[in-house]
Amino acid sequence: PLLPLIRSHARRAHLVFDTVDLHHLREQREAEVSGDAAQQRTAERTRRVELGLIGKADTTWVVSPMEQALLATELPNARVEVVSNIHDVHGPGLPFEQRSGLLFVGSYRHPPNVDAALWLAREILPQVRALLPDVVLHLVGADAPDEVLALGQLPGVKFHGFVADLLPLLEGARVGVAPLRYGAGVKGKVNQSLAHGQPMVATACAVEGMHLVHGQDVLVADQADAFAQEVVRLY
Repeated sequence: PLLPLIRSHARRAHLVFDTVDLHHLREQREAEVSGDAAQQRTAERTRRVELGLIGKADTTWVVSPMEQALLATELPNARVEVVSNIHDVHGPGLPFEQRSGLLFVGSYRHPPNVDAALWLAREILPQVRALLPDVVLHLVGADAPDEVLALGQLPGVKFHGFVADLLPLLEGARVGVAPLRYGAGVKGKVNQSLAHGQPMVATACAVEGMHLVHGQDVLVADQADAFAQEVVRLY
């Protein structure tokens, strides 16, 4: 709704739309996971609005070449540039043998993080703890709904909520996990862990657009049992 106003008052301005992630792609993937027809309709409405704005902006920024390629098929005449996440590379943290536990980080205002935390704690962690009974999962993030808060009552789960300084967990937890079943863009939780020397197990969705290679940069699995096996293998 602001676009006509901006164009009328700043006629010579070059307008850049910074997408952060493609919202309609994230919503479409959520609808595919849930099978919810109403969510599918919402995703289609978002797609129309988002592509309309991209078509009217002078330049659009996306965070990965994957999203750039997607828009090239949808809007071949749009100018779309990749401006990805930037993270400082820190030291390697504690030696691997001095680290313990698993770390999941995410704001729970973001639906993909709620879904991931529930799937992780309820379906993946029990399989991990069947082989590594002492492993603790650290859930970090603000604005958790009641269903995520309740995960802290499960065996082996420690719910931290908002943490002012993540450094001790990034440098001290042995394995970072990113079991995102849907989403879009480039995932800051993956960038952040790798930048601190923390190895990751993630879904294909979580490492999308980052040129990470399974078995070399990260371990990738999309099913609960396979994800648990990769966590145990890495741990």
